[in-house]
Amino acid sequence: MAGLNRRFAFAGVALPFLFLAMVGLARANDIFVNTTSGESELAPLCSLPDAITAHNLTAPVNGCNAGSGIDTIFIDVVGTILIDEPLEITGGTLDIVGTTIIGPPAPAPVTGVTIDGGGTVQIITADAGTSVSLFDLTLAHGFAIEGGAIFANGTDLEINECLFLNNTAAPSLIAGGMGGAIFGNSNGAITIVNSTFANNLAAHRGDPTVHNSGTDGFGGAIFYDTVSSVVKITNSTFAGNTADVGTYDGSPAASMKGTILANNTGILENANCNGVPVDDNYNISDDASCGFVAADSLNNTNPLLEPLANNGGPSETFALQNASPALNRIPVANCKDQQSTPQPLLTDQRLFGRPDPANLNFCDSGAYEADGLAPYTLNNERVQIARSASSLNADMVNIGMTFTSNGDPDCDLGASGDEDALNFGVGIALLKGTCDTLPVTGGLFVELSPFVVHTVNHQQYGTFFSTNGPENVSARMVALPTPAGACGEWTLNLEVSGLNTANLGLTGSNPFALLISDFEDAESCFDVTNAVVGTQTPPPPHRVRRRVRR
Repeated sequence: MAGLNRRFAFAGVALPFLFLAMVGLARANDIFVNTTSGESELAPLCSLPDAITAHNLTAPVNGCNAGSGIDTIFIDVVGTILIDEPLEITGGTLDIVGTTIIGPPAPAPVTGVTIDGGGTVQIITADAGTSVSLFDLTLAHGFAIEGGAIFANGTDLEINECLFLNNTAAPSLIAGGMGGAIFGNSNGAITIVNSTFANNLAAHRGDPTVHNSGTDGFGGAIFYDTVSSVVKITNSTFAGNTADVGTYDGSPAASMKGTILANNTGILENANCNGVPVDDNYNISDDASCGFVAADSLNNTNPLLEPLANNGGPSETFALQNASPALNRIPVANCKDQQSTPQPLLTDQRLFGRPDPANLNFCDSGAYEADGLAPYTLNNERVQIARSASSLNADMVNIGMTFTSNGDPDCDLGASGDEDALNFGVGIALLKGTCDTLPVTGGLFVELSPFVVHTVNHQQYGTFFSTNGPENVSARMVALPTPAGACGEWTLNLEVSGLNTANLGLTGSNPFALLISDFEDAESCFDVTNAVVGTQTPPPPHRVRRRVRR
């Protein structure tokens, strides 16, 4: 997968979770956000503003670990972080990774992380010389004169699997807004992969009938202003953005590959591109302003986008209609980013697999891969929570299921392959609530690794046992024949005894959220609405509504 490897997102530290054999997940200089508060908070809470301050100061701040200047902030909660002042990054190298315990297609809400400017403040400002990378986030309702969501002042800015939604570059007293979502300046590099820009605005100043360089809004989504900038946009989608001139506007021209620009508004001219981009092929524009010239790029062509919606994943996307010319447009050998050594794009914005299993020789243009598979699918899941009325540590959780790893096209298998649940291991978690409303605290987390693997009559199975104080874990996993197009399929029976389920927050009755992780770059969440709670015998196998994550 191009870009940063993700991790078992809810394995952060300093939360009252039960961890059994959790090894090697936390790294030095990682900072874990454990609240959706947009304010500074006292320990043990670590808010996003405090996490960024810890990075800037290379010191601990309230409940946040000390930064080193080269840090990763993992947002270990889901929901909206509403800020009332910009998040200012003053130095060093910083990655901000949103939790992607993602879930359900419509009508349920997206289970991801939104950083929201409330329509009053710019979301992120980054100083010259900094390097900032964003993963799996929605940035919404930012508001500023230059860059509604981000002002990148000589910053190397990398955007991966993000949504920029309803941000506004507001007019000043002397000029229109510039860069509805992003304003880049002073020789920084901007790299955008698998991301969507929707309904952003570079606003006009004064009388809307008067157009000149002092009144017009430029770059409904992106504006950059320096001859030494490097801007590369790969497999992204720009739709519904508005400016007087251009959805993107800048010098030098951006290099675009596999990108869709459609349904944008240029009130004066050039709805999509103000300035002809470098055409790295497989692009689609619904007007002539981009002037694409590569053999497999298209001008004046409707890409047939569905409305912005929850199609699974950490953020909303524009799905492709069945007759879209973006479908299967990119030969898989060219389905790569624009790094100096191009890397394969193995997922789309939703973190679903590229290419889809029915068309392994081609990828789709834009941020959405039609028919791409989520990392795991689930069948025959059974959950039982048996509580003791007399002893504090005598509760038990039993989980049984059959699950399939859809994996990346390369299917990384074997003892070191993270898509091989039997030989590499798998993480299982159970939390009270649904995938849409995962709690900040509580939950049962178990890392099943390594299994002792046996082979009998050409069939592999594994066993796992662990003891940690009063808790005992036993598991048995059997490898099943691999379905076509998948990386593997297994049955798992897990028993954890010696628990105090009240301390883990596993109180009350349904629903519960069941999560699967490969500890690297795949996580899935499934709603369980018919767990057996009490001392009853588990019911026969049955399907439940599922929630998916990558």
